[in-house]
Amino acid sequence: MARGKRTHGDSTLSRIGIDAHAIGSRAGGNETYMRELLFALRELAPRRDFVVYAQRGVSPSMLADWPVVPLPRTSSLLRVPITLPRAVQRSGAELLHVQYNAPPVSPCPFVVSVHDVGWVKHPQFFTPGMRSRLALLTPNTLRRARRVFALTRAIAEEISEVYGTPLDRIDVVSPAVDPVFNPNHAQSTIEAARHRYHLPEQYVLYTGALQPRKNLTRLATAFAQLVKKGLPHTLVIAGRRAWLHKGMLEDIERLKLGGRIHFTGYVEQDDLPSIYAAASAFVYVSIYEGFGLPVLEALASGTPVLASSIAAIKEVAGDAAAYCEPLDIEDMEHNLARLLSDSDLQSKLRVAGPKRAAKFTRKGMAQAALDGYQRALEM
Repeated sequence: MARGKRTHGDSTLSRIGIDAHAIGSRAGGNETYMRELLFALRELAPRRDFVVYAQRGVSPSMLADWPVVPLPRTSSLLRVPITLPRAVQRSGAELLHVQYNAPPVSPCPFVVSVHDVGWVKHPQFFTPGMRSRLALLTPNTLRRARRVFALTRAIAEEISEVYGTPLDRIDVVSPAVDPVFNPNHAQSTIEAARHRYHLPEQYVLYTGALQPRKNLTRLATAFAQLVKKGLPHTLVIAGRRAWLHKGMLEDIERLKLGGRIHFTGYVEQDDLPSIYAAASAFVYVSIYEGFGLPVLEALASGTPVLASSIAAIKEVAGDAAAYCEPLDIEDMEHNLARLLSDSDLQSKLRVAGPKRAAKFTRKGMAQAALDGYQRALEM
């Protein structure tokens, strides 16, 4: 791919490279964010000069059909310092967009998306290796970045507080919600997904990675107390097992919920909308988040949501969700019981959710990113 700029009309457009190695990796929020960004840019700026660096074998349709430079399937220890810079140099990109960590020697200026600073705020939720790597690489990446993209204003302020990055160098580029998440799904599609994942008739849903930060032990404990009081629902936990999950799952097993808790494992993207739509309620009680993409997906689906009353999630959900204190099991139990029994509250949230989610559009995401790229190129 030749180096240089191309012109369209009167404007000169720089080639921008996007590190999309997370797509196809089942990496949760990191993957969803980058996938939505590529589709958002395709919809708003289809004639801009973007090139995507992605793992070999990923379907072009998953990358919004942007031009692709394939990356070997290697660990980040090789990808970040070696294979990614080589790909960037070959493609002739004049600006690179990465997540979290940039190459120590980058062939061109870069912007970086930092989804949160959890390894600083809650180090107990990360392995020693993850903490060491992020603590070593993140400060250097932030110092060298032309612009920093945060998912929420709350996280922008945390990045500034922890690393001293000036707020005027941070852009809030919030994820869009995929239009497939909406309240309108054919009953046959819902029933097919219910059959595929062995879902009961009435269930409370969690989606996301299984790791201690997601606070699933407290959620299961609160749910177990409601079961003892006659709650007929099943708790469905949908997602892959991530780091430090073993002790958490052992704690949940000791609650002896039996068939009243159901782990689906990883759910394919095409099935997620139906699983949200069929749920009686969605619960996301993380101790710490940078955004909380599953909350946004549930809101868009018209599913009543109970979420943690932490800054980033409240910034996303506003008054379209019910909230609880994530460290207070009694408060969690009380608010979940209220959500499942109060039909007026359910109706209110089913209407408010899609309206709130509609604020997080692909157009808005793409425009925020394009504005950030332009600021970076002008520095």
